[in-house]
Amino acid sequence: MFTLRLGGMPPDFANEFALDYTVGSDGTVNIPMVGDMRAAGMTSTQFQQAVQNRLISDKIFTRPTVVIGIQQNIRFVSVGGGVRTPGRQPWSPDLTLNSAVQGAGGLTDFGSPKGCRLIRDGQVSVFDLRALDKNPAADPKLLPGDQVVVRQ
Repeated sequence: MFTLRLGGMPPDFANEFALDYTVGSDGTVNIPMVGDMRAAGMTSTQFQQAVQNRLISDKIFTRPTVVIGIQQNIRFVSVGGGVRTPGRQPWSPDLTLNSAVQGAGGLTDFGSPKGCRLIRDGQVSVFDLRALDKNPAADPKLLPGDQVVVRQ
């Protein structure tokens, strides 16, 4: 996903292009007034130049300035139940079950370390957080979209 901003033209025209774009599975992006353009395999600077050249060659604008901003795809895990601050946490490759619970403020007074559920793709696994403290190698790494529910 990326944003495309244009300059060097009246603001009304520039606003038509000020959208969030996604590269399709075929590697193309549909740009207003231009149509489909191949984006796969290009850097943002190369694609910027390609859009700019296309706007000039198609005689849409004479001196456009194209700026592309790449948006990072942030992925999350959900942590709820008997934790102090339930909610979504940003996922990282080293995020484990225990670290996600700690990132949610740890257990509440009624949160139980036994029976902590990890829900992944509809499958439920149950863990004892105390056992994971004793054996950190057994602490499962989380994946984007995982749900952690601490028993209360």
